[in-house]
Amino acid sequence: MQGTHAETPLPPGSRLHWLLGNGPRQVKDALGQLVRGHKRHGDIVYFRFFEGPTFLLCHPEHAQRVMVDNARNYRFPGPENGFDGPLMGRGLFASRGDYWLRQRRMVQPAFHRPRLGGMVSGLVEGTLAMVERWEPHLHSGQPLELLEEMRHLSISLLGRTIFSRDVYAESAQLREALDFFTRDSHGPRDSVVKVVRQLLRLNPGHHERFMGAITKMNTVLYALIAERRAAPSLGDDVLGMLMSARDAQGEAMTDRQVRDELVSLFVGGQEATAVALTWTWYALARNPEVEQRIRKELADVLGGELPTSATLPELHYTRATVEETLRLYPPSWQFARRAREADEVGGFKVPPGMLMLISPYILHRHPSAWEEPERFLPERFMGEQRERRSQRLAYMPFGAGQRLCIGNHFTPVLMTAVLAVTLRRFQHRLVPDFPVVTMSGSTFRPRNGLMATLHPASPLP
Repeated sequence: MQGTHAETPLPPGSRLHWLLGNGPRQVKDALGQLVRGHKRHGDIVYFRFFEGPTFLLCHPEHAQRVMVDNARNYRFPGPENGFDGPLMGRGLFASRGDYWLRQRRMVQPAFHRPRLGGMVSGLVEGTLAMVERWEPHLHSGQPLELLEEMRHLSISLLGRTIFSRDVYAESAQLREALDFFTRDSHGPRDSVVKVVRQLLRLNPGHHERFMGAITKMNTVLYALIAERRAAPSLGDDVLGMLMSARDAQGEAMTDRQVRDELVSLFVGGQEATAVALTWTWYALARNPEVEQRIRKELADVLGGELPTSATLPELHYTRATVEETLRLYPPSWQFARRAREADEVGGFKVPPGMLMLISPYILHRHPSAWEEPERFLPERFMGEQRERRSQRLAYMPFGAGQRLCIGNHFTPVLMTAVLAVTLRRFQHRLVPDFPVVTMSGSTFRPRNGLMATLHPASPLP
């Protein structure tokens, strides 16, 4: 549907409801509507969502313009200075502007590549604990719900990385709080309707439960911070790095600022990691030849031993499998920016205030960058095939530009370690007839989770 905005032609778009625009379909099937719009109308599509007029950008070059080349002209939607809510506070997920830049510079060193090797032993140890817990399922045939299992594993591994201990297992208060936030923000009823109900206080008692969970979590986190401040050394884990960090003026973070960053890492980071791991098991169950090739690599590189900081980087095919999973099933399925001033993208004028949507799910399947884009082929991320890919933003599971996710190096390392430990012992098979229905809410995930049974790892030929 062509339209005009101040005499400027708009990109083609789908038919609009006379009052609500594309809003009703946005609630029902947000990602599906974007995919259909791209197929019908091309690389730039016009929508009118509840958030206002919107351009969907589907070509890597258009994403490059907004996310990198002219990023100063495109800000995050919402308040100019970010949010300061009771849960996320002013952590990296919620803050904006100079404050965000200050915090980013203080947090980033904790996740620099040279530090990742020191995290491997904790990741291996935490995954081994899960493998031992799964052992009875190998003999009983009782299926596991993998999304929930991966949520618990992700929180456990983040705890070992941030605090050098599994605080999720240690603290019932923290477990109750984090489990509440997971159900509240990422459950199967996650929708605009649910959010509106909560904002209008049509769900009596929800606000009280929400604030109660925050109180429980704060009690544990502030106690951990106080314990570390009283210790002889702050330590070299993520918490120690956050507390040791200094800004350009030599100022350290306050306890409140440390708490906000811990919540961003814990509450924000664990869900995307858990979803990515769940999709990995799904992809391997559907592609057993890939799983067997990983096992062969594990045998060749590790020789029956557990991975270490020295050997994990040698698992090239295993790492490529992780990257291919993030290509086909990116947990962060869309990024939004709002134009500050007029611009031009793909031959269309962008008015000030226009919302720009970029979906990695669509970019990762664009035929200009990917051959047979729906096939699961880890080889895309190895050798010449990796080098041939010239369009930078054809692959952006962690975003791009200045706001690139702080876990963009850490998450693939974590996922590779989990595969290397788990696949030595188990093979997953999907429960027949269990519906795998995708959902594009806060993350792109299986709406009802993923049911699978465990079996002994297949012997190598």
